[in-house]
Amino acid sequence: MPLVLLPALYFALLQMAQFEQRWGKQVENRWLVFCVCVSALGLLTRSLTVGFVPAGTSGRGQGTPSASTLNTLGMYSIVRSPLYLANGVMWLGVALATTSGWFVVVSVLVYWLYIERVIAAEEAFLETQFGDAFRSWAQSTPCFLPRPSLWRAPAMTFSLRTVLRREHSGLIAVGVVFTLIEFISNALIQGEPPARWLVTDRAWVIFFVVTVLSGMSLQMMKKGHWLDAAGR
Repeated sequence: MPLVLLPALYFALLQMAQFEQRWGKQVENRWLVFCVCVSALGLLTRSLTVGFVPAGTSGRGQGTPSASTLNTLGMYSIVRSPLYLANGVMWLGVALATTSGWFVVVSVLVYWLYIERVIAAEEAFLETQFGDAFRSWAQSTPCFLPRPSLWRAPAMTFSLRTVLRREHSGLIAVGVVFTLIEFISNALIQGEPPARWLVTDRAWVIFFVVTVLSGMSLQMMKKGHWLDAAGR
């Protein structure tokens, strides 16, 4: 999806540069921090979802859907697609970072057109796999907008190891995307020398290094099976 939006993103970043020139770098940085918090909320939602689910569910697979268990508790008790909702919130933070209202609208529409088809395919599979159990859950649980009043506690305890094993890529993405947006806006569009940018925006450089190194460390721990958890 980001590749589809690249042409529009370029023009949105032009608008971001104008925002900085009008309001100043301090205001822009505060806005970007807010946007990072929005994306972090999406990452937190993913963590609260995958941290409670059993093995064989809520994966990142891109092929044929598979599920050994129908998740209906925890985050799945208030919304049927918590992971796609979380991904949408993460992408919303990125879109907001451009300070472009029209780009936010376009991003939301493109994401929904894409994810609606994915959800339809997965739910068709779940209905075939779990029959009446799925239909009963689907009838009472909203697809994309959470209804907190429906909350039911998860059956499993929270597994931090599972979260660290499965969500390190999201951490890397947040660090890379936001730093890249700031770099493109300042160095490539506004013409600030990269060496100077490394000094004036060292906070973003530090943010990039910390998030990427943390994510890569977790990826190495995953490959070494140090983050394995029984039944997860």
